[in-house]
Amino acid sequence: MEKSTQLPKTIKVFNFAKKEVNLHGEYKIANVPRVSDLARNNEDNLKVNLSFHLENGKTPCVKGIINSKIVLDCQRCLDALNLDLKVFFNLAFVRYESQAEGLDKVYEVYVLGEDEEINTLDLISDELLLSLPMAPSHKFDCSLKVESEIKVEKVHENPFDVLKNIKIADFGKE
Repeated sequence: MEKSTQLPKTIKVFNFAKKEVNLHGEYKIANVPRVSDLARNNEDNLKVNLSFHLENGKTPCVKGIINSKIVLDCQRCLDALNLDLKVFFNLAFVRYESQAEGLDKVYEVYVLGEDEEINTLDLISDELLLSLPMAPSHKFDCSLKVESEIKVEKVHENPFDVLKNIKIADFGKE
């Protein structure tokens, strides 16, 4: 079993699983693609732990944990929304979907195709994005704070109300 404090740029899935590699490291949120576009606190770090192993002696798997504090925009009030994330994931890497049959249900299947390597930041980014709420908002009732520039117009009388009076007057003459 190998340990590392520096995360590599790419993960050689089959080699890491055979050697039962454990990786531990940190990234700045600014360096994580797609997540940095959503987060307000790009200078903060996230911690990543990845443990590789072979399932049934043949299927490479990874058990991962990502810890982070991410600040997003609340979709209701547009203020900062602080999220403490602890993302757990179990992935089983296969070349073809048919190889996923018979795997334990605790694993999410990751189809590699012909690739033997995956980009570490892409893997972390995918798992973080899956854990974020689709429309982040505060748990309490918040609303958009906007200066009211819209002036309430006076309710105008309906010009056809005059016709009602004429109709009533004509009805009384018969």
